[in-house]
Amino acid sequence: MKAYEIMNHLEKYFPLNLQMDFDCCGLQIGSREKEVKKVYIALNADNETLQACIENNCQMLITHHPFLLEKIKNIDTSLHQGKFISMAMKHDIVVYSLHTCLDRGQNGISMNDWLIQKLGVHDVACYDHYEVGKKAILNQAMEGQDFIEYVKDKFHLQHLKYSKNTNKMIHTIAICGGSAADDLDFLADQVDCYITGDTKYRHAKYAIDHDCLLIDPGHHLEVIIEEKLPELLETLPLEIAVHHSKDYFEYQ
Repeated sequence: MKAYEIMNHLEKYFPLNLQMDFDCCGLQIGSREKEVKKVYIALNADNETLQACIENNCQMLITHHPFLLEKIKNIDTSLHQGKFISMAMKHDIVVYSLHTCLDRGQNGISMNDWLIQKLGVHDVACYDHYEVGKKAILNQAMEGQDFIEYVKDKFHLQHLKYSKNTNKMIHTIAICGGSAADDLDFLADQVDCYITGDTKYRHAKYAIDHDCLLIDPGHHLEVIIEEKLPELLETLPLEIAVHHSKDYFEYQ
């Protein structure tokens, strides 16, 4: 099928008009008319995933994070941006990204719907006017330290960081994959626990001062798209290969 047919299918769930002002969603590189038999799905559009896409004989790379979000000043093929563009063009790969369109997906199909449903909840609702982050009530309340272990188990995490105010019961939670730590400013008095990535020292202090447990599993939590996005493509006459992305950070 044509690349544009795959794009049209995905945009039924994630229309491009949902993207936020700073973003660059949709077609990144390549032709909409490209014939595609096999797609490669990954969290990131980088040289590693592009190389894997080529090695797996795929014609289209579909990612969450867009390649074009970072400003391009030149196309120097000795640098990562130029190398990516050159390699994609040389191998005629279509690169397509969803990012905040997927973050803002409707009807229970979005990044944070997928994340919060993993935790066993009910009464899911958006917590902000951007309709990105989600809040909900746990099906079973638990002690803070137990909930931390529960989050690690559900998302298969070896490590995460959290504020030290763990001696509390967790009934209500909010989550925003990626980087949304500043949302704590208005969430801390609404929920018992907030889960997001890229938190700073001041966020932990604010969480403690307002008795809201803050859990930071890392930006990489968004890797859930490698599990969920293929399900939305199952009805199409395509082969699907999926990357197994590793966190850019390592811990010891």
